Amino acid sequence: MEFNGTFLASIVSFLVFVFLMNKILYAPMEKIVAERQKFIDDNLNNADENYKKADELNSEREEKLLGAKNEARTRYTNTVDGFKNKKSDIVQKAQDKSKEELSIAYSDLENISNEAKEGLKGRMNELANDIAEKILGYRSEVQGVDNDTVNRILYH
Repeated sequence: MEFNGTFLASIVSFLVFVFLMNKILYAPMEKIVAERQKFIDDNLNNADENYKKADELNSEREEKLLGAKNEARTRYTNTVDGFKNKKSDIVQKAQDKSKEELSIAYSDLENISNEAKEGLKGRMNELANDIAEKILGYRSEVQGVDNDTVNRILYH
């Protein structure tokens, strides 16, 4: 194998070709690849930061939600307790009022009963005579009815 001028020209033209390809094609491609890698790295960093922020926001949301649940539970318990107290007061007032009305009704009933007994007391002789007439068949006047006996019969 001989080394002549053609071989040397081929080597020089190959080196010029590599140099030109490097300037024209490889350097811009390396720059584009580097820019894309930087873009990807930046986006990964942003994604990591956003993930951390989202995690923090999620933690804050959970804390607020837990706080809101506790506050709602406390308000609910307080409201229920308040209504229970109001219910107890209303029931107690209703029981007191019904006892009062029942007492008044018993008193009225006692008064009506006493009035009826007094009315019967005045007609006792007349009723005794009517009964005797129906049983005996003739009218005879009943006498000697004692007020104590009448009271004992009516009030006991």
